[in-house]
Amino acid sequence: MEFIYGWQKTKVRSLSDLDRKTLSEILSSRKQELRTYQRAQMIFLAAEGKINTQISEELKVTRPVVNKIIKRFSSAGLDAALSDAARSGRPKELSREERAWILGLACTNPKDLPDGPVMQLWSNSALSQYVREHCEQMNFPRLRTVADSTIWYLLNANELKPHNIRYYLEKKDQEFEYKAQKVLLLYKRIEWITQLSKRYGHAEQCELLSSEVFFSYDEKSEIQAIENLHPDRSPNKNNGFVRRDYEYVRHGTISLLAGIDLITGTVHGLVKESHKSSDFIDFLKAMDARYPEAQTINIILDNHSAHRSKETLAYLATVPNRFKFTFTPKHASWLNLVEAFFGKMARTCLKGLRVKSKEELTEHITRWLEHINNDPIVYRWKWNLEDIEHAFT
Repeated sequence: MEFIYGWQKTKVRSLSDLDRKTLSEILSSRKQELRTYQRAQMIFLAAEGKINTQISEELKVTRPVVNKIIKRFSSAGLDAALSDAARSGRPKELSREERAWILGLACTNPKDLPDGPVMQLWSNSALSQYVREHCEQMNFPRLRTVADSTIWYLLNANELKPHNIRYYLEKKDQEFEYKAQKVLLLYKRIEWITQLSKRYGHAEQCELLSSEVFFSYDEKSEIQAIENLHPDRSPNKNNGFVRRDYEYVRHGTISLLAGIDLITGTVHGLVKESHKSSDFIDFLKAMDARYPEAQTINIILDNHSAHRSKETLAYLATVPNRFKFTFTPKHASWLNLVEAFFGKMARTCLKGLRVKSKEELTEHITRWLEHINNDPIVYRWKWNLEDIEHAFT
């Protein structure tokens, strides 16, 4: 086959079946790079006998470009014509050994390095500066001029972010599974009682609960009593949101000691200045006075020191068999249903609240508890209950 450069015919290699197939795939593809697509068009049109000037005019590219591509195909083949050869330019700035050293530094605490910066976490500029200052000691003299952006791209390519912290929680309770199962068994027992009451009526539920009640208990501490220095401004047609001055006055904090009756949904709350052992005992005394003496009060609670203190144990000894505690595993308060109630409280009762004193805050919380107890919500734990055996104690 002959291809024509300009107006002169010159013999070049013929299109093989593989070349034709490759060109057809490129020209029919919708995702092909424009440059490759145009070069395939040039070769294909030349194969049909068109001269370079015609190809240039049809594809709206300069004739020298068409000449170059057709000549490259003639001398080196289709692959060479479709893609550019590697150019001799600036070599890669970082060798494999240099990259390994920098990545190793990024994974090391700065203050643990010789002459390292006095900081807990690397910043990109600090790491780059350290590399430039210590590269010759490691026989990497080229890194004396390495740019901060080069270090950043290297870290980013390897998904390293030594300036960030992501927290995790070490599993410290060796009896986690056992304690968690005890809590879930109690939830399963409550579910069983509820199902029986629905099946056989309220009388059956009363009979089942005649000997015990069930509570999910915790303290919500550090509830702040905050007052505005200047009044809020209500929404209007120009500003569709509440506007509030940044300044405020702190009047101290209070704590809410709360227990949810897991059968009825009723919340029993006690507002205190603190949440010490004496405050917890006051809550227990309130529950002791509220429920018949014959009933055992089951309480799910966390491992706060006030729940296990000598003062608390001394009180429990005065009311033997009255209370039965089921402790959640350490760092697993999420197993306690009352946490869901506290989340609701933060979103509704306390969100954006401003008061003039701790007394006003206490009154606000008390009224809110009365309001929700007018139409109590029964909290249910459903996650993983299907895996718990029906082995109730």
